[in-house]
Amino acid sequence: MNSIDLSKILMKKFIFLICVTLLHLNTISAQQQKEIARFYVTHASHNGNDITEWAVNRKVFTVFYTINDEPYMANVSDVDDDQSWGKVWGFKNETREETAKDYKVDIFYFNWNYSNSYDSKKGTCKVQFLKIYKPQGIVSKLKLITEALDVTEYIGYMEGSIDFSNY
Repeated sequence: MNSIDLSKILMKKFIFLICVTLLHLNTISAQQQKEIARFYVTHASHNGNDITEWAVNRKVFTVFYTINDEPYMANVSDVDDDQSWGKVWGFKNETREETAKDYKVDIFYFNWNYSNSYDSKKGTCKVQFLKIYKPQGIVSKLKLITEALDVTEYIGYMEGSIDFSNY
């Protein structure tokens, strides 16, 4: 076998390797992402300080979605495209039925492994998400507690429906 034949064989193997790599990358990028519900913020606080104007002006919302049937959550600023996103896990839930004094409430507890687009921070939050069934509609509350014990609370309304019992 001469050097020209060896070069052709090596080139064919190299091209084959590139094709296999591109096919693999295409498969990874074709993950199935599906939005479940979107939570729009109408009131917000951080460590007890009112940040509603900041949140409303930046059109902050939280989206719950799945990738390949695994649950994720993202906090997004629609104005400046900043977001925190990541997988949610460790679900627990309870329902408090309506009484003479209180509305029916679904309460979900879970953990959120997040990454920030705006400062490259990563961490884990404890999350409490409430759905309060009022006659006017469902009010949603989202409470995030970081590892540093910072507390962010959002109150608003949802588009879509969420059932974490599948996770």
